[in-house]
Amino acid sequence: MAKYRNLTKITYIDFVYQDAKGIVLVGWVASKESVLPEHLEYKVGARNVQRAFFVHYPRADVCQHLGLSADRAAGFVTFIPGAHDPKALMVGLPGALIALKKRSFAYLTSLGQVLKQAGNGGEAVKAFLEKELGDVKSNGSLIIPARKLDKDVEAIKAQLQQLKVHQEGFIEEAQALLPGIHKIWKARQSARNDAQLLTFGAEVESPRLSIVVPIYGRYDFMQHQLAQFSSDPSFKDVELIYVLDDPSLIHEVKVTSFGLFETFRHPFKVVLSERNLGFSGANNLGVSFARSEMLLLLNSDIIPRDKGWIDTYLEQFASTEDCGILGATLVYEDDTIQHAGMEFRQDSTLPGLWVNHHPLKGVPLKLAEHPGVCPSQMVTGACMLMKRSVYQEVEGFDTLYVLGDFEDSDLCLKVRDKGLGIYLSGSVVLYHLERLSQNLVDPGDWKFKLTMVNGAYQLKKWKNKIEEMVTRDGQ
Repeated sequence: MAKYRNLTKITYIDFVYQDAKGIVLVGWVASKESVLPEHLEYKVGARNVQRAFFVHYPRADVCQHLGLSADRAAGFVTFIPGAHDPKALMVGLPGALIALKKRSFAYLTSLGQVLKQAGNGGEAVKAFLEKELGDVKSNGSLIIPARKLDKDVEAIKAQLQQLKVHQEGFIEEAQALLPGIHKIWKARQSARNDAQLLTFGAEVESPRLSIVVPIYGRYDFMQHQLAQFSSDPSFKDVELIYVLDDPSLIHEVKVTSFGLFETFRHPFKVVLSERNLGFSGANNLGVSFARSEMLLLLNSDIIPRDKGWIDTYLEQFASTEDCGILGATLVYEDDTIQHAGMEFRQDSTLPGLWVNHHPLKGVPLKLAEHPGVCPSQMVTGACMLMKRSVYQEVEGFDTLYVLGDFEDSDLCLKVRDKGLGIYLSGSVVLYHLERLSQNLVDPGDWKFKLTMVNGAYQLKKWKNKIEEMVTRDGQ
């Protein structure tokens, strides 16, 4: 440690542990100028400096060697969310960052090793890691924390228990459950919701487009989207609104949002819902804060493939005469199609139910791509461009599609009922990490049963309209 005696601020990294959520750093710090601060600072690549909270633990050897008290020299553990390459990091006490690519350190293979390094400070480190990563056993393995039971969801699950899907007459049985389930969900939607709006950066003065993105569970997708949006010039006059539909994550999202703005310097808003409203309710809440006439409903797990796609998308909508909703082509990471329009189709395993079918799903994009805009029976709610006035006229997504599923086809049917068309863009291509943005409350078949109940609700509302469309299209 002799080489550190002439420095006033010192950060030393002993160990690195890599997790899917980010990087844990273990080491020691010393400050000869003042007591240790409450946070470190870090940079990832060329991005702006951000704060990283850390926990101290005693390092008598460091204090003794440098002649400093325990409040000026200590061991530490910190967590850098979203980071994956330690060599791309700079970290240290405020104003004295060090580049890890120029340092040597050891890699740990478990969080148990992190706890071991903390010695007598292990409990404080364990509490810190649990806050950042989830519950940690004494051996360092992670426990996925159980969500607090939702009384409304539990009541709905109880009603679904006896539903027998795949059997003759299940639609009638499912529709018989609708009044009870809808009574529970109506009360939830109508209850007072003191939603909070947070604004990061300067508000876009006259946005040409408002984008609404609901967030549930996987708030880390905000980082991936902002990394792309902030580097795309076409987003300069776009209003971006995230809606947190998961009150248990309010603190984490507030902290993360501050860091994301400091990193990307791209303005955005966050609406914090007081309760979980489901996909429909979260979108409707977000739209109530939107200021542009043009509205894009976007899932959090949609990642752009190309820059400038917003310009193309808006131009195509404006040049399509009777466009009510314009969807986009969505692909998996391997460039096979996830969504290129939807159509109603009956499934032999679900007698009498019309399901939302993706006819080109799994087909390589190169075999099916088309450059322009084409009509479609329906498009997915993962990416819908439309006018806010039309969305409001049809009263947005129907919130009685509990939690999610079939609300997008329902919206398409409502827009069609107004005499407007549903179209798909073949040249606006986006990546969709399908279903990864969802974090279900618990396992079991109740969510599948609920999806079927939602399908039965759509059938009750739109049976004649659907059959008329299918007959007309010759399916």
